[in-house]
Amino acid sequence: MNAKTEIMVDHEHRTAGQTLSTRPDQDGMISMIERVVMSPEIPIDRLEQMLALKERMEDRAREDDERQAKKAYFAAMSKCQSEIPVVIKRQRNTHTNSNYADLAAIEQQAMPVIHGHGFAVSFQPDGYNEKGELRIKWEISHAEGHSRNGVGEIPVDAAGAQGKVNKTGTQAFGSTATYGRRYLLCMLFNISTGDDRDGNKVREDDIKTITPEQVKVILALLDETDSDTERFCQIGRINSVPDMLAKDFESAVALLNAKKAKMAQKVAS
Repeated sequence: MNAKTEIMVDHEHRTAGQTLSTRPDQDGMISMIERVVMSPEIPIDRLEQMLALKERMEDRAREDDERQAKKAYFAAMSKCQSEIPVVIKRQRNTHTNSNYADLAAIEQQAMPVIHGHGFAVSFQPDGYNEKGELRIKWEISHAEGHSRNGVGEIPVDAAGAQGKVNKTGTQAFGSTATYGRRYLLCMLFNISTGDDRDGNKVREDDIKTITPEQVKVILALLDETDSDTERFCQIGRINSVPDMLAKDFESAVALLNAKKAKMAQKVAS
Protein backbone atom coordinates (compact mmCIF):
# COMPACT_ATOMS: atom_id res chain seq x y z
CA MET A 1 0.00 0.00 0.00
CA ASN A 2 1.36 3.42 -0.93
CA ALA A 3 1.74 5.72 2.03
CA LYS A 4 1.51 9.33 0.95
CA THR A 5 0.81 11.21 4.08
CA GLU A 6 0.35 14.95 4.21
CA ILE A 7 0.66 16.22 7.73
CA MET A 8 -0.81 19.57 8.61
CA VAL A 9 0.70 20.52 11.93
CA ASP A 10 1.36 23.35 14.32
CA HIS A 11 -2.25 23.87 15.47
CA GLU A 12 -1.61 24.46 19.17
CA HIS A 13 -4.00 24.95 22.04
CA ARG A 14 -4.32 24.45 25.76
CA THR A 15 -6.41 21.74 27.35
CA ALA A 16 -9.96 22.97 27.90
CA GLY A 17 -10.81 23.85 31.47
CA GLN A 18 -7.19 24.02 32.63
CA THR A 19 -6.79 26.08 35.80
CA LEU A 20 -4.84 29.30 35.31
CA SER A 21 -1.83 29.41 37.61
CA THR A 22 -0.65 32.96 38.27
CA ARG A 23 2.56 33.91 40.04
CA PRO A 24 2.22 34.78 43.74
CA ASP A 25 2.73 38.53 43.16
CA GLN A 26 0.26 38.58 40.28
CA ASP A 27 -2.25 36.54 42.25
CA GLY A 28 -2.00 38.93 45.18
CA MET A 29 -2.36 41.99 42.98
CA ILE A 30 -5.40 40.56 41.19
CA SER A 31 -7.03 39.72 44.54
CA MET A 32 -6.41 43.25 45.80
CA ILE A 33 -7.95 44.76 42.64
CA GLU A 34 -10.99 42.51 43.05
CA ARG A 35 -11.48 43.72 46.63
CA VAL A 36 -11.10 47.38 45.64
CA VAL A 37 -13.54 47.26 42.74
CA MET A 38 -16.20 45.85 45.06
CA SER A 39 -16.20 49.10 47.00
CA PRO A 40 -19.24 51.27 46.18
CA GLU A 41 -17.18 54.43 46.77
CA ILE A 42 -14.73 53.94 43.89
CA PRO A 43 -15.30 56.36 40.94
CA ILE A 44 -16.50 54.75 37.71
CA ASP A 45 -13.45 55.88 35.69
CA ARG A 46 -11.12 54.49 38.34
CA LEU A 47 -13.11 51.24 38.35
CA GLU A 48 -12.73 50.88 34.59
CA GLN A 49 -8.96 51.46 34.83
CA MET A 50 -8.54 48.84 37.53
CA LEU A 51 -10.66 46.30 35.67
CA ALA A 52 -8.56 46.88 32.54
CA LEU A 53 -5.40 46.40 34.60
CA LYS A 54 -6.78 43.18 36.06
CA GLU A 55 -7.59 41.89 32.56
CA ARG A 56 -4.08 42.70 31.30
CA MET A 57 -2.48 40.93 34.25
CA GLU A 58 -4.64 37.84 33.72
CA ASP A 59 -3.76 37.80 30.01
CA ARG A 60 -0.07 38.08 30.86
CA ALA A 61 -0.34 35.24 33.36
CA ARG A 62 -2.19 33.09 30.83
CA GLU A 63 0.45 33.72 28.15
CA ASP A 64 3.18 32.84 30.64
CA ASP A 65 1.43 29.58 31.50
CA GLU A 66 1.10 28.74 27.81
CA ARG A 67 4.81 29.36 27.23
CA GLN A 68 5.71 27.15 30.17
CA ALA A 69 3.35 24.39 28.98
CA LYS A 70 4.83 24.52 25.47
CA LYS A 71 8.36 24.42 26.88
CA ALA A 72 7.46 21.39 29.02
CA TYR A 73 5.88 19.66 26.01
CA PHE A 74 8.99 19.86 23.84
CA ALA A 75 11.34 18.99 26.70
CA ALA A 76 9.29 15.88 27.43
CA MET A 77 9.09 15.00 23.72
CA SER A 78 12.87 15.15 23.41
CA LYS A 79 13.37 12.84 26.38
CA CYS A 80 10.58 10.55 25.21
CA GLN A 81 12.03 10.06 21.73
CA SER A 82 15.48 9.37 23.15
CA GLU A 83 14.06 6.56 25.32
CA ILE A 84 11.71 4.87 22.83
CA PRO A 85 13.33 1.56 21.79
CA VAL A 86 13.66 0.30 18.24
CA VAL A 87 10.41 -1.64 17.78
CA ILE A 88 11.12 -5.20 16.67
CA LYS A 89 9.46 -6.43 13.46
CA ARG A 90 7.82 -9.74 14.34
CA GLN A 91 4.90 -9.94 11.89
CA ARG A 92 5.42 -11.60 8.49
CA ASN A 93 4.00 -10.25 5.23
CA THR A 94 3.62 -13.31 3.00
CA HIS A 95 3.11 -11.17 -0.12
CA THR A 96 6.40 -9.28 0.22
CA ASN A 97 8.28 -11.99 2.18
CA SER A 98 9.33 -9.40 4.72
CA ASN A 99 8.82 -8.68 8.39
CA TYR A 100 7.02 -5.64 9.76
CA ALA A 101 6.08 -4.16 13.11
CA ASP A 102 2.31 -4.14 13.48
CA LEU A 103 0.32 -1.60 15.50
CA ALA A 104 0.11 -3.93 18.50
CA ALA A 105 3.92 -4.28 18.65
CA ILE A 106 4.41 -0.53 18.41
CA GLU A 107 1.86 0.17 21.13
CA GLN A 108 3.26 -2.55 23.38
CA GLN A 109 6.89 -1.45 23.04
CA ALA A 110 6.57 2.32 22.62
CA MET A 111 3.40 3.49 24.38
CA PRO A 112 4.64 2.84 27.94
CA VAL A 113 7.48 5.31 27.29
CA ILE A 114 5.13 7.80 25.63
CA HIS A 115 2.65 7.63 28.51
CA GLY A 116 5.49 7.76 31.03
CA HIS A 117 6.45 11.21 29.78
CA GLY A 118 2.92 12.53 30.16
CA PHE A 119 1.68 12.22 26.58
CA ALA A 120 -1.72 11.02 25.39
CA VAL A 121 -2.34 10.21 21.71
CA SER A 122 -5.67 10.00 19.90
CA PHE A 123 -6.73 9.25 16.32
CA GLN A 124 -10.13 9.90 14.74
CA PRO A 125 -11.32 9.08 11.17
CA ASP A 126 -12.52 12.23 9.40
CA GLY A 127 -14.07 11.11 6.11
CA TYR A 128 -12.32 11.08 2.74
CA ASN A 129 -10.62 13.80 0.70
CA GLU A 130 -11.24 14.55 -2.98
CA LYS A 131 -8.73 11.85 -3.96
CA GLY A 132 -10.62 9.21 -1.99
CA GLU A 133 -7.94 9.02 0.70
CA LEU A 134 -8.93 8.41 4.30
CA ARG A 135 -8.42 11.46 6.51
CA ILE A 136 -7.26 10.68 10.06
CA LYS A 137 -7.21 13.41 12.68
CA TRP A 138 -4.46 13.03 15.28
CA GLU A 139 -3.79 14.85 18.54
CA ILE A 140 -0.93 14.66 21.02
CA SER A 141 -1.67 16.24 24.40
CA HIS A 142 0.74 16.64 27.30
CA ALA A 143 0.07 16.58 31.03
CA GLU A 144 1.32 20.17 31.38
CA GLY A 145 -1.48 21.45 29.14
CA HIS A 146 0.04 21.96 25.67
CA SER A 147 -1.19 19.94 22.69
CA ARG A 148 -0.64 19.65 18.95
CA ASN A 149 -2.87 18.19 16.27
CA GLY A 150 -3.21 17.72 12.53
CA VAL A 151 -4.55 15.47 9.78
CA GLY A 152 -2.99 12.55 7.92
CA GLU A 153 -4.36 11.52 4.51
CA ILE A 154 -3.88 7.81 3.74
CA PRO A 155 -4.55 6.07 0.36
CA VAL A 156 -7.22 3.40 0.80
CA ASP A 157 -5.93 -0.19 0.87
CA ALA A 158 -8.55 -1.96 -1.24
CA ALA A 159 -6.70 -3.54 -4.19
CA GLY A 160 -4.10 -6.26 -4.66
CA ALA A 161 -1.00 -6.53 -6.84
CA GLN A 162 -2.97 -6.59 -10.10
CA GLY A 163 -5.14 -3.63 -9.14
CA LYS A 164 -8.16 -5.83 -8.48
CA VAL A 165 -10.35 -5.09 -5.48
CA ASN A 166 -9.65 -7.78 -2.87
CA LYS A 167 -11.41 -6.33 0.20
CA THR A 168 -14.92 -5.33 1.17
CA GLY A 169 -15.52 -1.67 2.00
CA THR A 170 -15.39 -2.44 5.70
CA GLN A 171 -12.17 -4.43 5.37
CA ALA A 172 -10.54 -1.69 3.31
CA PHE A 173 -11.53 0.93 5.88
CA GLY A 174 -10.19 -1.17 8.77
CA SER A 175 -6.92 -1.94 7.01
CA THR A 176 -6.37 1.68 6.00
CA ALA A 177 -7.24 3.06 9.45
CA THR A 178 -4.91 0.59 11.18
CA TYR A 179 -2.08 1.32 8.77
CA GLY A 180 -2.66 5.06 9.15
CA ARG A 181 -2.48 4.91 12.94
CA ARG A 182 0.71 2.84 12.78
CA TYR A 183 2.33 5.12 10.20
CA LEU A 184 1.34 8.35 11.99
CA LEU A 185 2.40 7.09 15.42
CA CYS A 186 5.86 6.20 14.09
CA MET A 187 6.17 9.53 12.29
CA LEU A 188 4.98 11.74 15.15
CA PHE A 189 7.26 10.15 17.77
CA ASN A 190 10.11 9.28 15.39
CA ILE A 191 9.74 5.57 16.15
CA SER A 192 12.13 3.25 14.30
CA THR A 193 11.53 -0.41 13.53
CA GLY A 194 14.10 -3.13 12.97
CA ASP A 195 14.54 -6.88 12.68
CA ASP A 196 15.23 -9.01 15.73
CA ARG A 197 19.01 -9.49 15.97
CA ASP A 198 18.95 -11.86 18.96
CA GLY A 199 19.96 -9.10 21.32
CA ASN A 200 22.69 -7.67 19.09
CA LYS A 201 22.74 -3.91 18.72
CA VAL A 202 21.02 -2.72 15.55
CA ARG A 203 23.11 -0.31 13.50
CA GLU A 204 21.48 2.94 12.46
CA ASP A 205 22.13 2.18 8.76
CA ASP A 206 20.17 -1.06 9.18
CA ILE A 207 16.99 0.67 10.38
CA LYS A 208 17.01 4.22 8.98
CA THR A 209 14.27 4.57 6.38
CA ILE A 210 13.88 7.08 3.57
CA THR A 211 12.49 10.55 4.21
CA PRO A 212 9.00 11.72 3.13
CA GLU A 213 10.66 13.68 0.31
CA GLN A 214 12.45 10.54 -0.89
CA VAL A 215 9.15 8.65 -0.73
CA LYS A 216 7.69 11.20 -3.13
CA VAL A 217 10.64 10.72 -5.50
CA ILE A 218 10.16 6.94 -5.58
CA LEU A 219 6.39 7.21 -6.02
CA ALA A 220 6.86 9.71 -8.88
CA LEU A 221 9.31 7.39 -10.65
CA LEU A 222 6.99 4.42 -10.17
CA ASP A 223 4.21 6.43 -11.76
CA GLU A 224 6.39 7.68 -14.63
CA THR A 225 7.58 4.15 -15.43
CA ASP A 226 4.10 2.65 -15.06
CA SER A 227 5.50 0.26 -12.44
CA ASP A 228 3.44 -1.96 -10.13
CA THR A 229 4.09 -0.53 -6.66
CA GLU A 230 3.24 -3.72 -4.82
CA ARG A 231 5.52 -5.75 -7.09
CA PHE A 232 8.26 -3.16 -6.51
CA CYS A 233 7.86 -3.63 -2.75
CA GLN A 234 7.97 -7.42 -3.13
CA ILE A 235 11.25 -7.23 -5.01
CA GLY A 236 12.66 -4.85 -2.41
CA ARG A 237 11.32 -7.00 0.45
CA ILE A 238 9.53 -4.07 2.08
CA ASN A 239 5.97 -3.69 3.25
CA SER A 240 5.51 -0.28 1.61
CA VAL A 241 7.60 2.43 -0.04
CA PRO A 242 8.14 4.42 3.22
CA ASP A 243 9.70 1.27 4.71
CA MET A 244 12.59 1.39 2.22
CA LEU A 245 15.97 1.66 3.91
CA ALA A 246 17.83 4.90 3.28
CA LYS A 247 20.89 2.98 2.11
CA ASP A 248 18.82 1.42 -0.72
CA PHE A 249 17.39 4.71 -2.01
CA GLU A 250 20.08 5.58 -4.58
CA SER A 251 20.12 2.12 -6.12
CA ALA A 252 16.32 2.10 -6.37
CA VAL A 253 16.32 5.50 -8.07
CA ALA A 254 19.04 4.32 -10.46
CA LEU A 255 17.04 1.24 -11.46
CA LEU A 256 13.85 3.21 -12.01
CA ASN A 257 15.69 5.88 -14.01
CA ALA A 258 17.23 3.14 -16.16
CA LYS A 259 13.75 1.77 -16.84
CA LYS A 260 12.56 5.28 -17.62
CA ALA A 261 15.44 5.77 -20.11
CA LYS A 262 14.61 2.49 -21.88
CA MET A 263 10.99 3.52 -22.19
CA ALA A 264 12.08 6.84 -23.72
CA GLN A 265 14.33 5.02 -26.23
CA LYS A 266 11.47 2.81 -27.36
CA VAL A 267 9.24 5.83 -27.90
CA ALA A 268 12.01 7.59 -29.88
CA SER A 269 12.59 4.57 -32.11
